[in-house]
Amino acid sequence: MSSRTKKQNLPIKITLCLVLILYAVLLLIMLGWGLVTSVKTDDELLFNLNYLGFPEDWLTGRKLLPWEWAFNNFPRAAQFFDMTIDSGKTVTFGVQVLNTIIYSVGCSFLASLCPCVMAYMTSKFSYRFNRIIDATVIITMILPIVGASVSMIDLMYKLSIYDTFFGLFCQKFNFVNMYYLVYSAVFKGVSKEYYEAAHIDGASELNVFIRIAIPLVINSFGLIMLLFFIQFWNDFNTIMVYAPSHPTIIYSLYRIVALPVGNTDKGELPIQLASCIILVVPVIILFIIFRNKLMGNLTIGGVKE
Repeated sequence: MSSRTKKQNLPIKITLCLVLILYAVLLLIMLGWGLVTSVKTDDELLFNLNYLGFPEDWLTGRKLLPWEWAFNNFPRAAQFFDMTIDSGKTVTFGVQVLNTIIYSVGCSFLASLCPCVMAYMTSKFSYRFNRIIDATVIITMILPIVGASVSMIDLMYKLSIYDTFFGLFCQKFNFVNMYYLVYSAVFKGVSKEYYEAAHIDGASELNVFIRIAIPLVINSFGLIMLLFFIQFWNDFNTIMVYAPSHPTIIYSLYRIVALPVGNTDKGELPIQLASCIILVVPVIILFIIFRNKLMGNLTIGGVKE
């Protein structure tokens, strides 16, 4: 790229950088506001209208020290997660956490694996049917599928997998999403000599996929799985419709925020924000732990010709 072209693109890069910085700052401000408000009392919001400042005593207006903040909002919020399902059984917060982990981890792994397998097959084996698969993925992404919930519920009932984790896993095990195109582009960039060398050594197709193809895209697989995990961690609609007897913590949070009935404390803004903080903390911790691996080098290498 010439120096003239670089100078022409410089304003665009600066503008894009400023927009991204502004976007990140706004996200941090909203997260910080939610965290600060979650340790306030409902009285200071009602009587002092202290929505933007740090916690204060609602009687005297004195700014509270950090150890005086209402951290008891978090255990109070946790006890409101307990919910009674239609069968009359009470599902505790601990069981909801387990349901959330099973649903998020299981579905994110299967939702990442299926497009990976399909993209590997369509990139390694050249058939005319591959074009139909590619077109199906693109068309399905463009055209919205409306009214599929009723038929999906009816099918799951007939297969006796409604309101089960197995039914949720089957529902998410599909390759019709944008990540099929991502995997396909990655696998098409892999030199065929990797596969040929493995076949010469007597490796089967399954061994080539597990021991050659997967390690080459493991960083991309991990990143996609993390994105799916965040998506399913925050997915209450699927649980509400297809597995109401296995509530997750996001489903309970939806009931706390949208349906604050049975206890007036559920309607308090600090309690609702404390519930949101409880839900978002694990995702932040997970991202901090894996940020170097997932945001690092995503190149797949090559073979010297």
